[in-house]
Amino acid sequence: MNFEVRSLKKNKEIEVHSEESSRNIKGQTYPVTELYIGKKQIGEVLHFGSKEFQSFADDEDLGTSKTLDLAIETIIRRWNLHEN
Repeated sequence: MNFEVRSLKKNKEIEVHSEESSRNIKGQTYPVTELYIGKKQIGEVLHFGSKEFQSFADDEDLGTSKTLDLAIETIIRRWNLHEN
């Protein structure tokens, strides 16, 4: 899955790509979507249920979203605020 992000300061397009993996937490396996810009991981989304997606960036809990798209948007917004 690829996304394009436009930086407001420079109007520069940045390609965000994702990789799917899984994580074992307390004996239960959850799907995880990892987000990258280039080779740098900018965050990950844990899929706890059909409408519960937990966003993380640099070990910081960014909260729960009802859709995967909203969770990804949360991570990209945080990256835009802190990295640009």
